[in-house]
Amino acid sequence: MQEIDIIVVGAGIWGCTVARTLAEKGRKVLVLERRAAPGGNVRCETDAESGIEVHTYGSHIFHTHLDDVWEFVNRFVTFNGYQHKVLARYNGKTYFLPLGLTLVNQFYGLDLKPSELPAFIAKEAGTAHGEPSNFEEQAISFIGRPLYEAFIREYTRKQWGMDPKNLPASIIKRLPVRASYDLNYYPDYRQGIPLTGYNSLFERLLDHPNIALECNVDWLEWRRTTNHELPVFYSGPIDALFGYKYGPLPWRSLRFETERIDVADWQGTSVVNYTGADVPFTRIHEFKHYHPEQKDVMAHPSTIICREYPKTWTPGDEPYYPVDTPASREKLALYQAEAAKCPNLVVGGRLGEYKYYDMDQSVGRALAVALQFCGR
Repeated sequence: MQEIDIIVVGAGIWGCTVARTLAEKGRKVLVLERRAAPGGNVRCETDAESGIEVHTYGSHIFHTHLDDVWEFVNRFVTFNGYQHKVLARYNGKTYFLPLGLTLVNQFYGLDLKPSELPAFIAKEAGTAHGEPSNFEEQAISFIGRPLYEAFIREYTRKQWGMDPKNLPASIIKRLPVRASYDLNYYPDYRQGIPLTGYNSLFERLLDHPNIALECNVDWLEWRRTTNHELPVFYSGPIDALFGYKYGPLPWRSLRFETERIDVADWQGTSVVNYTGADVPFTRIHEFKHYHPEQKDVMAHPSTIICREYPKTWTPGDEPYYPVDTPASREKLALYQAEAAKCPNLVVGGRLGEYKYYDMDQSVGRALAVALQFCGR
């Protein structure tokens, strides 16, 4: 492909979806990726000894209720139907998340029925005095102080690096409390991991004659040496795009500590959260559990686990999570105003929009923006 109509910066799930959609509309697309391979933070590596698909940047489970998104991704890969369940370790015991009958009955030593749970939770939460003004007040008004202190307070403090009292109430408003024994972490019935691995999804998305991929290319350096007036779809950090002229946005980064253990099954599930302050990491991943259909991998006498440590982002770190506060929203608005001044620029994805999107949300937004650009 010699001619180029459009540049897509970043080969994560947003960028690859944009590129594929534009290519199918007849546009010639150049995808520039800073890393050595496409996939963004969903990139995986297969362990040569055990065959385990290791999620390099933390666990990713595809789940959605969006029909168009599910139809789109299933054009490229088939999912194995894995249903995500999360356990939590607190005070030497293991509990099932999310908050529902299983956890509440075990934690309180009760035998509540579904019809009895709402009244019990309301009693534990007590009567709120005014509208909750921060994360902690909102959480306690939802589930009461004992459950909040056991499963949310210290985990949140580790995850976001600040006192929950200093986080906005909006972060916790999606917290599900289920009056059932449903142990599925996500309510979406469409869930799974690609049977052929996540890397195959990105390879197939980019496998089109109208798409060219160049890796190990830093867009911010590339544009300084290349003159062009082409439209650009950018999915990197929006503050980096403008040279941090208003200062860096607050991000949370992660550090991963991976270990091979010579047992076939170390923790019995894919993810266990550690909610107490006595443990410095937030969770442990055991990757082989994402592919229960791979019987030889499941039976292999070794396993791979990964401890996940949140950390404050500093220049040079990978940004993972936007920190939503009034101050960060004000700074984000300044960068969005800069982007609006650029007529050939579209900024998207989790990093570009500074939004905590799930994968299906990123795909949905990518489809929408690419189709809008092409006039459908």
